[in-house]
Amino acid sequence: MTRFRAALVAAVLAVLPGTAGCVVTSSSSATGPLVASGPAPQSAPAGDPGAPAEEQIARAVFDRVNDEREARGLEPVAWNDALATVARDWSAEMADTGEFEHQDIRALLQGDELSGFRAVGENIFTATGPVPAGTIHAGWMRSDGHRANVLNPGWDRLGVGVVCAPDGSVWAAQEFGRTAGADRPAVASSTPPVDPITRPTDDGPTC
Repeated sequence: MTRFRAALVAAVLAVLPGTAGCVVTSSSSATGPLVASGPAPQSAPAGDPGAPAEEQIARAVFDRVNDEREARGLEPVAWNDALATVARDWSAEMADTGEFEHQDIRALLQGDELSGFRAVGENIFTATGPVPAGTIHAGWMRSDGHRANVLNPGWDRLGVGVVCAPDGSVWAAQEFGRTAGADRPAVASSTPPVDPITRPTDDGPTC
């Protein structure tokens, strides 16, 4: 039987008044200068049937996030390659070590890799066997803290990274971001209700 787990964390620089997620870290300052503007929106990977399974799953999860946000009257999140790289790299790290844990989000915000971001929230997921994109998404949506990230009105960017490990396990991460100067409400600390989940079915591409 395939089993899965999910977890989340959020970190916010002190320039923001709110946080999201169950586990929160914060920093009063960054090691480098604060950037006045954030990265421009980017195009999500095509996720065509001929693309690698990991890319197809990432695109399917990304689309499901925006379907949920649209259904609840929230602005969509745009794809960000830097966040996706962070998500892929961390999914690969978890797969290599077998350790299901969050990375140091505070350190990410203080470094150069995510320059232009003021806050980041992370959802992670693992399953012992292949599962479709819908299972990953629905698992996050049925968990209060994860859903709070998916439906947080303060995020404006998202990157998704998925790893299909040689042993058949699946590892995934979502990195939500708030860019400098984002025209969005503050990152919220409230938890949206479970229903309605727009994309609850266990379907979509799989490893």
